[in-house]
Amino acid sequence: MIKIVFSNEHTKTKNLVVKCLKKAGFEVINAKNDSIRIQLANNKIFSTAASKESNSSESIFPSNSRLKEVFEFIELNYDQPISLKKVAQAVGYSSAYLTDLVKRLTGKTVNNWIIERRIVEAKRLLLETNYSVKQIALDVGYQNINHFYEQFHDYYKKTPNAWRKAQQCKVV
Repeated sequence: MIKIVFSNEHTKTKNLVVKCLKKAGFEVINAKNDSIRIQLANNKIFSTAASKESNSSESIFPSNSRLKEVFEFIELNYDQPISLKKVAQAVGYSSAYLTDLVKRLTGKTVNNWIIERRIVEAKRLLLETNYSVKQIALDVGYQNINHFYEQFHDYYKKTPNAWRKAQQCKVV
């Protein structure tokens, strides 16, 4: 077990560190006050090359150096209430310029990318956990459960529960 101690107690910083550690394959045992206790999940250790390879194959974002910061911001914050304005501020562009740039280079809007990233994570959670649809919606950044249902249905033409059941039938 490893203990990480923070010199300050900024919640955003600690939450970002926890999220990064989980993505890196660590299990967070405890994240209270000024410290985080972690251990390797399932005793798996990945090399940097293997980690980069698995992350790149799982990414939904296109490889584009001009939009790298945009996609990194979305990846790190999709589970939070984010908007075009917040993304634009984070990467130092105006909302109008960012909208035009992303649409021109990818054919999608910034909001489309945020929604797609949330839906992909929701799909993963539906397959890999027994969490309720409400909990999954909250975990991937939706404050309005009905909005999550609508957007999930737009992508998969089924409700999240119906999609989960159909996937479980395919496995059996």
